[in-house]
Amino acid sequence: MGAVDANQRVPETSQATAEIAREIAGVDRAAGRMADGSGRVRASATELSRMAGQLHVTGHRFKV
Repeated sequence: MGAVDANQRVPETSQATAEIAREIAGVDRAAGRMADGSGRVRASATELSRMAGQLHVTGHRFKV
């Protein structure tokens, strides 16, 4: 590979590197959205568990 050939490949390499950087940024954004969603699911599950406990206690009050 000569110097001319290497110089011709620099723009291709730069373009590929920029594309990889964009893809990594996209993965990072998706991971952030997944983390946010997981937090909301966890909060909902905690609230549902609390409500189930309340329902259990309330249900026992009505036993005949």
